[in-house]
Amino acid sequence: MNPESRTRIDKHVIAAYATHYRTIAGGVFELTHDWARGFSGVKIPTFNVFLPLSEGGLKDETLADTAAFFASKNVVYAIELIHDRFPHGPTYLNERYYQSLPPQPAMALMGALKEVTLNSTVTIERVKNVPQIAAFCTILNEVFDFDLSNVIKLFPVAYLAKSNIGYFHHYLAFVNDEPAAAGTIICKDGVASIWNLSTLDKYRRMGVATTLLHKMLSQVAQDGSDLTMLYSTPQAYHLFTRFGFEIYTQRQWFLPPGLYYED
Repeated sequence: MNPESRTRIDKHVIAAYATHYRTIAGGVFELTHDWARGFSGVKIPTFNVFLPLSEGGLKDETLADTAAFFASKNVVYAIELIHDRFPHGPTYLNERYYQSLPPQPAMALMGALKEVTLNSTVTIERVKNVPQIAAFCTILNEVFDFDLSNVIKLFPVAYLAKSNIGYFHHYLAFVNDEPAAAGTIICKDGVASIWNLSTLDKYRRMGVATTLLHKMLSQVAQDGSDLTMLYSTPQAYHLFTRFGFEIYTQRQWFLPPGLYYED
């Protein structure tokens, strides 16, 4: 990836986080030269995140301040590390007894979509009302095994009223009029990111996620974005490569020492 595209993606990631956390009731997003910090208030560590941006953001003093901040909020949290920005970061955190979660490929798509096979029986709708946002949250609850109250707090009805701010849009895929899959697009400054792509178990291997992602990426192009990024799971990696996404780095979450977390 060329440096200009990478700079655009890095800027977009911060803007997307800011939009997300500041839409949550009671949510906070702080940004300095050295780090970014997002507080959602939910009891899921990866939704209360500290993101180092420079060497000054990955120091013992900064980590101690971060631990104190989240302790004062009475929530668990995670350090989000971008591997190529901090090649020494995993070792640094492991030596301080942070618990590493599996790394996730960061992938980007530039240019036209590759041709894929779609399921013509699947219908796609943008989430525009309360029943649809409820269906969206229910799918995320079932697929990711999050507590439903946490999901509702993370993706509130307020998104519907503010959906034109930062182009933060949710989508549902339907099979026989039943919600089967969900996903989110964030478009800002010519860059888009895909979040929450998820399919209920009984609709897997039917082309539902492929059809939904194709619709979302087509919408991204219509909105004027020429660069799209996402974080992949191992299960979804081959789906994204079929569309032309390529890895440009990895991110990894680290939980603080001694954390016992149970969703």
